Amino acid sequence: MTLGGLLRAGERERGDLFVAFSLRLIYLGLFLLPWVRLKATKGLNISDMVFVIAAVLLIASRRPPKKAPPAPAWYFGAFMVVLAGIVASAQAVSKASSLLVVGNAIFVFFVLQWLLRQQLSTPMRIRIAMGAYVMGASVSAFVAVLQSQLHILLPSMVTVSGSLGGSSRAVGLANQPNIAGVTFSLGLIFAVGLIVELGARKHWYLGCCIAVLAAGLLLTASVSGMSAAVVGLFVLFISRGFKIQTVVAVCAAVAAVYFLIFGVIDKGSKLDPLTRLHVTTTASSGHDTLSVRIDTIKHSWDLIVQSPIIGHGLDQTTIANYYYQYVHAFYPAHDVLVLFWFAGGIFFLLGALMMMGSSLNRLLQGRLKDSKLPRDPMRDVVLAGCIGVFFYSLQGPELVDRWMWLPFMLALCFRNPASPRPAAPVDGVREDVVPPEPAPAPAPPPRYVGGRVGRHAAPDLEPVGPSGPAARATKPISHGEVVGPCP
Repeated sequence: MTLGGLLRAGERERGDLFVAFSLRLIYLGLFLLPWVRLKATKGLNISDMVFVIAAVLLIASRRPPKKAPPAPAWYFGAFMVVLAGIVASAQAVSKASSLLVVGNAIFVFFVLQWLLRQQLSTPMRIRIAMGAYVMGASVSAFVAVLQSQLHILLPSMVTVSGSLGGSSRAVGLANQPNIAGVTFSLGLIFAVGLIVELGARKHWYLGCCIAVLAAGLLLTASVSGMSAAVVGLFVLFISRGFKIQTVVAVCAAVAAVYFLIFGVIDKGSKLDPLTRLHVTTTASSGHDTLSVRIDTIKHSWDLIVQSPIIGHGLDQTTIANYYYQYVHAFYPAHDVLVLFWFAGGIFFLLGALMMMGSSLNRLLQGRLKDSKLPRDPMRDVVLAGCIGVFFYSLQGPELVDRWMWLPFMLALCFRNPASPRPAAPVDGVREDVVPPEPAPAPAPPPRYVGGRVGRHAAPDLEPVGPSGPAARATKPISHGEVVGPCP
């Protein structure tokens, strides 16, 4: 092989190596994504740095994977979000912090979604990516269990006095109990979908992950996180059409974990879901958070009415506009739609809804027209994740959080329609229609072999003119000629 051939072969190997290494880094980044507490810089998590390296390797590759299908609605909505965010940053209290949020939006909506769409090109890769997230969330949930029982690995802002039933809520590797709750709930939805699809006997470790995630979710005492898990699993059961035995088994497993946590390990805790639901929704309890959430939405809406077109800014100081006098703290609107409108303006909200609609359209493509066609089970799992995190975001202040947009970006990774469709006609001929094979040629009529007796034989001759007994009777037969096969 020539030197040029060796160099070209080396470039192909390097390209393949870069693509493979980039894919492994994506799995590692998804594993680290629930660990929100680990920061690489002020605005980027440790998982973001892994994704950046993966994107650089993919760009440097000489043989990148096949180009993903276009997502014009997603890109158009993302451009609207970025432009509206830049305009709104001029009104922000801290313009630099607001522009930093815009930079985060560019990274999530353009770089990260492009990276996932290019590399997660097959259902198997999507399953592995979801499994990596489930493993990372399970590790964070296990840390939450250790925090509640051994009071170790606690973040610096959490102090523990007495037992868990006193005042502390587990946060795992997140920085806030509700964030931990929604990351655990998303992992729980993915884990249930994977174990039902792949089988519990061969993939028994997913059952362990479900138990750990359920325990961590309960110990966070996040009512919004638990409600997101319930809604997501409900959508998963309905869309997949699970058997009643599967639903009963999942509910029984969660109930067993509930009684193990609050009936044996931490008996008498004030953080069990039923107690938390009563406390957070009752004004006389002194810890009513439902009315506070409603007040944050009302206050932000009053400011939206004053400036409905242009937002007020995306920085934390600007969006935290409601002052809660009992704890002496400012809170943003706990509703993603109101927060989008207040922070970035009406075009920011419309762009975000357009991106979400693009993802849902990719998941439901082909299913609404013909429900009898076969379904891709992974689409149903991702759809349940989208609905779960969106339901949570209606109760919390989220903008460009990675865990919130992860299922919507995974939805764009599916390359084929949800149901098989006939191929589009090309020049009047459909590609999926195989032309019928030509009919076999009819058998030739019998040949009359003629020739001379002796050494000189005449070539085979076909009968010309009329044939049949009458013709043979009238036709003179010369010496040495036979009619029909020789006896």
